[in-house]
Amino acid sequence: MMRAEDILKLKVMDIGSGTTIGSATGILIDADKKHVVALQIGGSLLSCPDYLPFESIKSIDNDVLTISSSKVLVDQEEFKTFRLVGNLNGRKVFTEDGKDLGTVHGFDVDTRNGDITFITVALDKAMMGGLWRSAGERFDIPRNLISTLGDSVVVDSSVPNKKVE
Repeated sequence: MMRAEDILKLKVMDIGSGTTIGSATGILIDADKKHVVALQIGGSLLSCPDYLPFESIKSIDNDVLTISSSKVLVDQEEFKTFRLVGNLNGRKVFTEDGKDLGTVHGFDVDTRNGDITFITVALDKAMMGGLWRSAGERFDIPRNLISTLGDSVVVDSSVPNKKVE
């Protein structure tokens, strides 16, 4: 497993040519399967990003992400049949019965298959009379208790009643 933000810091190396082709700059998540389908590679104001299908990744480790060839990169159109969401960080988290649990502060990805294994939720804490909000205490919610990924994340109503580590 690896934190999503750590994956987004990695350079992508084409092992067929021995060249670095860019960096992972974004994540595309299949919201229905809670699974990373692709990583966005590069892209800027003047250029469109390429997308690396997760199954085309040969290895991910703390130093570099490897692919067999830059020929595995595709356009985002390849994923138009999926209900996609981008990075989960900053999304509000609610239980199925409407309790506000806080904000997604991070999430882990199984580097073998792309599954999101858990999300880390930070309790929102009002500061300075409510003028500023800070991420307070954090707790993890495992994949099996995540109901929906979308503009907000919805989790099983039992979450606030359980101590989830």
